[in-house]
Amino acid sequence: MRSEGIEFTTGQVAEGVADTMPFGADDAGSVAAKRATLDDLVGIVAVQVRAQASRIQELELALADAEARILSQARLICGATAAANSDLFNRRPVRAIIEEVLVAYPGISFEEIIGVARERRLVEPRHRCMTAVYDERPDLSLPALGRIFRRDHTSVLHAVNKREPGKERRRGRAQRPGHLPANAGADGIGAPAL
Repeated sequence: MRSEGIEFTTGQVAEGVADTMPFGADDAGSVAAKRATLDDLVGIVAVQVRAQASRIQELELALADAEARILSQARLICGATAAANSDLFNRRPVRAIIEEVLVAYPGISFEEIIGVARERRLVEPRHRCMTAVYDERPDLSLPALGRIFRRDHTSVLHAVNKREPGKERRRGRAQRPGHLPANAGADGIGAPAL
């Protein structure tokens, strides 16, 4: 309940003048208020409509700005993809690559290849699958390939390095010219001299 003498502002009328409504208490303690006229209510609603229309315009402008930024970023991504000479959206799924390799190994399933079993009959097909995925999907890192095959990334690296003779490694640390490997001896080859 409001005490006597407090005024309640209903808003601004269409002409911009504030309409105040005094509240007072009658003998029984109830609150009696001056009734707002129809013109006062129309003015209040008009002010609210103008405020909402202004807010809608602000939101539409913010949305247009966000759409423009998204389109700009999409153009940059598509341009970078074209410049890298690879198509971001036409890569074959890993499962399709693995199943293509498994055609040469009848009786071995995709689930066995990505499973945790360490049977001898699964070693060669698993390594060939790892190498095929590594070659065809350069966007996947060794740890990502390790997660796909449920192995450590070093297991994938071992499978990739274990290729047939004559095939070069595509990724990994390149040997810098004039730089000796960490295990090179005094003569530059093999283990350190003792």
